[in-house]
Amino acid sequence: MSSETELSVLEQLQKLRCEYAKKLPDVLTKLEHLSDSLGASVAQPEALQSLYQELHKLAGSAGSFGFDELSVKAREQELIVKKWLAGDPVAAAAAIDFGAAIRELRDYTTNAQQAPASDAPIGHTQVAHLAGSERNLIYLLEDDLDLAAELTMALTNFGYWVEHYVALADAEKAVNNIRPDFLIVDVMFSGEARTGPESIAALQKQAEVPLAVVFISARDDFDAYLAAVRAGAVGYFVKPLDIPQLVNCLESQLKLAQRSPYRVLIVDDDAMLASHYQAVLESAGMRVEVITDPRNVLDSMRRFHPELVLLDLNLPDCRGYEVAQLIRLNPDWLRVAIAYLSSESDEQAQANAVGYGGDDFLTKPISDLRLVSAVCVRAARSRQLSEAIDQDSLTGLLTHARIKDQVNIELQRAKRLGKPASVAMIDLDHFKKVNDTYGHAIGDRVIRALAQLLRQRLRQTDGIGRYGGEEFVVILPDCDTAAAKLILDDLRESFAAVTFSAKEATFNVTLSCGIASSGDGAVESLLEQADKALYRAKAAGRNRVCTVA
Repeated sequence: MSSETELSVLEQLQKLRCEYAKKLPDVLTKLEHLSDSLGASVAQPEALQSLYQELHKLAGSAGSFGFDELSVKAREQELIVKKWLAGDPVAAAAAIDFGAAIRELRDYTTNAQQAPASDAPIGHTQVAHLAGSERNLIYLLEDDLDLAAELTMALTNFGYWVEHYVALADAEKAVNNIRPDFLIVDVMFSGEARTGPESIAALQKQAEVPLAVVFISARDDFDAYLAAVRAGAVGYFVKPLDIPQLVNCLESQLKLAQRSPYRVLIVDDDAMLASHYQAVLESAGMRVEVITDPRNVLDSMRRFHPELVLLDLNLPDCRGYEVAQLIRLNPDWLRVAIAYLSSESDEQAQANAVGYGGDDFLTKPISDLRLVSAVCVRAARSRQLSEAIDQDSLTGLLTHARIKDQVNIELQRAKRLGKPASVAMIDLDHFKKVNDTYGHAIGDRVIRALAQLLRQRLRQTDGIGRYGGEEFVVILPDCDTAAAKLILDDLRESFAAVTFSAKEATFNVTLSCGIASSGDGAVESLLEQADKALYRAKAAGRNRVCTVA
């Protein structure tokens, strides 16, 4: 989520918190009146049920608006009333204590009313980075100095910033000072009373957001793995280390943490309820757009590009399933998930609606937690489908067709803005020999390692694709030939330093690269020129970067 969008969401949440806080006194007054009549409520189950419902709503909503303690205390009283509803007798003393507890709820309405606007939306990972650094920060906790030096060099080549610690106490101080993106921790330390997992488990208890930790060890037993899991491990690697595999683990975690927010379109003519759904989903880190008139759905689909559409079944002048069918007429929107969100309770009507272009049916009323969970699952499936179509299955990079589209888009933009852009064709040297010697599984590992390195070392604005086999294409916007050569030459040297392991042997792989820039010719011929420059690099001895002659 961009900082501008995130600020907008935070402002909206802050406004809702203030509105909620203003309504709290009336809610608590109602609860007090209900509790004061508790003696009569025993004979009137409806009144007791009202008390339970009010406490249930308060317990569920207070935490969402920053009143965490109020939510906890309301939940405690809710559970008491739930037992009374189940038939437990209401003793006089218990009723008096209950009434006092209800009045004390007001004590928990002041601390959170001015919740800071800097609070991050629910679901966001807040990771501190070194000031001015775009590299992901890793703390390496390893007392084997030789292994630490090897790991530091390899991870640095992959674009990470690594700080090495020999003592657990020093690393713990560093974590409390600047939070890293990852911790790579050995399980056993000589001269230490604690193990690595024990140290990390203690840090995890203090952390508001779990630390991402990968453990490395010579141990391969159940107890070692269990200790790592209990310390919040996202990975566990047995020595001798397969460094590209370790980097693949880090890359996967980064991809999860850095995913753009899901985009959800709500189509519902109940504006107030739709706004509530919008606030709930945005507080969970999603981007949400609401339309109350179904006639605006086409414009929203084209402009907003949602991954999920939430459709009410009863809309002005049409039915929700008709809107779903309308969306499905456009082949570009077939990958978009559609879920009906309606108070329709007839199962046959629900099934019929799903049959008309929908994927699922959610019934109103729906809890905030259930709403967020359901939307996340369905939006994730939509995104997975899009990625399956657009991304290469082995590397996660753009496919041949998609990277060509991206090259065209960026070159047209460069031409329009009067800025340079460069295209690079990259090919692994002697790759057939790698496959023949070590097998295709190891060859795939080499390809994935280069893909990871490209993602780590290039900008988010750069397009990266697997062109076919062991060949890759990169588009570098706002980058002339000289700058592109410096970038790709540095990347070439970094990749040559990566060591691969197979069949008790180690080996390195080099790459060759050809570069062409937008000033070197027409858009249609740029890839061909980059390919010719790549051929020159191969002919000149490989392991080099060449530009258009």
